[in-house]
Amino acid sequence: MTRITHILIAAVTITMLTQCYVNDSRQEVDIPLDNICVGDIAFRRGEGITSTIVLYKDAEGQYSHVGVVAKSDSGLVVVHAVPGDDPNQEGVDIVRAEFLNHFFASDKATKGEIMRLALDSTQQNAINRYALEKARQKIEFDHQYDLDDTTRLYCTELLHNAFDRAGINITEGRISNLSVPGKQYDLIMPSDIHKNANLKTVFIF
Repeated sequence: MTRITHILIAAVTITMLTQCYVNDSRQEVDIPLDNICVGDIAFRRGEGITSTIVLYKDAEGQYSHVGVVAKSDSGLVVVHAVPGDDPNQEGVDIVRAEFLNHFFASDKATKGEIMRLALDSTQQNAINRYALEKARQKIEFDHQYDLDDTTRLYCTELLHNAFDRAGINITEGRISNLSVPGKQYDLIMPSDIHKNANLKTVFIF
């Protein structure tokens, strides 16, 4: 676990202790796949330690994780950079593609939203190619949150780069500053994307 993670875990311990336990009776969501398109943005709010840290530091945010919808040979998937707080993922922190019902499974998401930016087919294709390429390469998660390092990616950085390939600045220039003892991080939070005024909700739970 990285130094920044240790520091932030200490900062949110009290917050974590006040959270409710997971409701095991929560039902799986019924996602309207016929209404989901390549390039749609999938936001979720999770319950793991990494999600708690993100929500603690992203005071204006509703969501702790984000991915982009792509079309693979197997159908629609969400491509996202996973920080590795899922015990079913064998501790591997990589960019991966998974079906929407897995991305929004009840053990991973307490709430979620799919949003859409108006895209033409050329833009969709550019996003799709980039996202699937990074999943195929199994790019490692960037625990240093360095936007200048494209050899590793964190979840919002993946989205930023995918839309950049389509000529779109999905954050509209927003960037957040994270301060920890001895270090300053300029990074993209989920809310920096969610605030895009041109995004429209197509599904929410």
